[in-house]
This record gives sequence, C-alpha cells and structure tokens, in this order.
Amino acid sequence: MAKTIEFKNEELAAIANFLGDLKLKNKPSRGRSKLIKLLASKNQEYLDERDEERMPYFKKDENGNPVVEDNKYVLEDESKKQELDKILEDIATEKAVIDLTEYAEKVEALYRELENYEEVMTGEDALIYDTLLDQLENIFEGEDE
Repeated sequence: MAKTIEFKNEELAAIANFLGDLKLKNKPSRGRSKLIKLLASKNQEYLDERDEERMPYFKKDENGNPVVEDNKYVLEDESKKQELDKILEDIATEKAVIDLTEYAEKVEALYRELENYEEVMTGEDALIYDTLLDQLENIFEGEDE
C-alpha cells in the first residue's frame, strides 16, 4: 500500500528547513535526509509551475527577459495584478502529494524519533512540527498493532 503525505505547496520549503535544523542521528537522520530530498523535489515543481504561470504577466526587455525595477518584476498590465495574485495563491495552496513508500522504514524511524523529540519548539517551528506529525501519524499509527 502506498504511503503518502500531503502539504500545501507553500509549506514545503519551511518543512524542509525545519527538518534540516533538527538534531538527529542514525536511522532517523537518514529518514530526514530522504524526506528533505522528496520535499525539495516537490518544492522545485511548485516553483517551476509558479514561474510558468506568472512570467506572461511581466514586461519583457528586448531579449525577452522580465524587466526588474526595485528588485521586482514589472507587470505588463497593472490591471491584471489581482488576476495574477489569485493564480499564485491557488498554486501556493494546492496540495503536494509525496509518496514515502520507497523510504517508509527510514521515514518511520524519523517519525518515531519526532514523537519523543525533547527539544523545546516555539512559534513557527511548533506549528510545522504539528503539521508534519499529523501527516506522519496518518500513515504510521496503528501499524504496530
């Protein structure tokens, strides 16, 4: 049976960064490394799709490159800003499904370690931890029974 987890596209980088900062060793660390690679791959898909959708909205120079002013791309038509914002919001909140089946044993070791993780978490880290554990619980809880 496939073991999948889902996050919003906009959550992928933050979850990967969170995982990278955890103090882990052995099998849980290897599970983290595999999960970070999967998250990075999905995040790249998200960034590519986002760029593909937004590039037509930007003014281009004579070489076809987007015009940049004040470190921002310049819109071709300011009246289309809300339309572009809606498209980008839709892409950001789409679900990214990550198949863990190939690395299930290592990711489960990560999950078991995170269940008992003793470092104090606050703020955004605590929210990310909760989001990640909710997804991992869905596939690993009840397997030992």
